[in-house]
Amino acid sequence: MQEKEIADASANQVKEYAPGAIVASEGERKEVFYVILQGEVEIFQNKKSIRVLQEGDVFGLENVYVSKCCSTTAKALNRSRIASYHRDVMEQILHTKPQVTAQMINSLLAQLEQTTQVAQEHIPSGGMVDFRERIYQEGEVIIEEGSPGKEIYLLVGSESGLSISIAGKEVGKITRPGEYFGEMSSLLNQERTATVTSLGRSVVQVFPGENLEATLFANPQLSKKIIDTLAVRLAKASKRITEL
Repeated sequence: MQEKEIADASANQVKEYAPGAIVASEGERKEVFYVILQGEVEIFQNKKSIRVLQEGDVFGLENVYVSKCCSTTAKALNRSRIASYHRDVMEQILHTKPQVTAQMINSLLAQLEQTTQVAQEHIPSGGMVDFRERIYQEGEVIIEEGSPGKEIYLLVGSESGLSISIAGKEVGKITRPGEYFGEMSSLLNQERTATVTSLGRSVVQVFPGENLEATLFANPQLSKKIIDTLAVRLAKASKRITEL
């Protein structure tokens, strides 16, 4: 990418940074992103180096698309010239500067690959959530009432849903893909309170309940489900107290 192209792409400013100078700091709120015209920039997160960027690379796009504080720190490794762009010009670049857009995409793809490799090397396997996908046929029991177990389940898809029964009597169904079940037994460390049976062919994801913190971190929607469930149970319990 030529420097003239960058200048034509409505950069807010082009600034020169000395070796070791900080371009952007983690936690700092900004509404700009950057393109390196010359030099190299090292990217850090939580004081750990995660990648090195070179001429033509883009960084800080989270400030454009997520509108939040910088998630990383960027430091010039050598004397570098860096262009900054306000988020408002992104639409203009995408519509009028196809070469700049293509370079940005290529840069992001390369960074994603590099960052993924670094993550795989440094993230302990114990902190990662392992889930398995299981297939159940008509009439197969997924969870049995009274049995131990800490696994948490997610319905991926089913022909006719899942039947929930207590003492042999059906009390409900799970029909919508994306619904979690079995989470309360995991939280309360108690035996299963109901039997869940597949109606037709069903696909279910199974998450280990032992590492619940990691499971919740990787699945924020599960956190919401659990909070919603607890709130409903609390409301019902409170109502019972008022009825006594």
